[in-house]
Amino acid sequence: MTPIERIYFTSRIIHGDLSSADGELSGQLGSAGTWVPFIKTALMALGNLADLEGPMRFLYRDAPELADQMKAIDADLQFAKYLRNVFGGHLNETLIAKAYEWRPELRMLPDIRELNGTVMLNVFVLETAINTYVAQDGQHGMFSSETDLVYPPDMERFCMWLSTTVRAAIRICDMLGEITHVSVTPLGERADMFEAYKAAGLTAFARIRKGR
Repeated sequence: MTPIERIYFTSRIIHGDLSSADGELSGQLGSAGTWVPFIKTALMALGNLADLEGPMRFLYRDAPELADQMKAIDADLQFAKYLRNVFGGHLNETLIAKAYEWRPELRMLPDIRELNGTVMLNVFVLETAINTYVAQDGQHGMFSSETDLVYPPDMERFCMWLSTTVRAAIRICDMLGEITHVSVTPLGERADMFEAYKAAGLTAFARIRKGR
């Protein structure tokens, strides 16, 4: 697999995740909490696009518009990557402890067995993650004030940011697809297919280390 083929397949997966999340998050964020996994899906996909920026940089020379689009949402992707790392993709112990400190209401959750209790737990941990994204001078790294997702304007602010970023990232993945799909080596005629499947039969699998 060539680097440009790797970018094509990776960006296509990211595009699919973002499109699925965007469709689900366009509705009402109700108490049933069916939207919670899609927020995590969106954050993981955005974080993966942030990770792809380095490997795809060689494309910028011939695709300056792609470079401009990535630059325009770089700060958003870095924020999403942070939220992915501590909330969406991993459950960070320090974050859980900080949420426990920030939201004493967490101690009421053992008495709430319904699903909406778990929804609120996710909301409280997510807003804690948002609030820990601070600059070196202690100022908030993305929003202008602390975030309280129970407060409707703050929830609307976060949802607007997420929706805007997801749709910008989808457009970038569309651009990547247009640029890279022609570089994917076709499977070829029957003889080529035979060789490809013969090689596939010799594939040796091993456990993949994190980050590889």
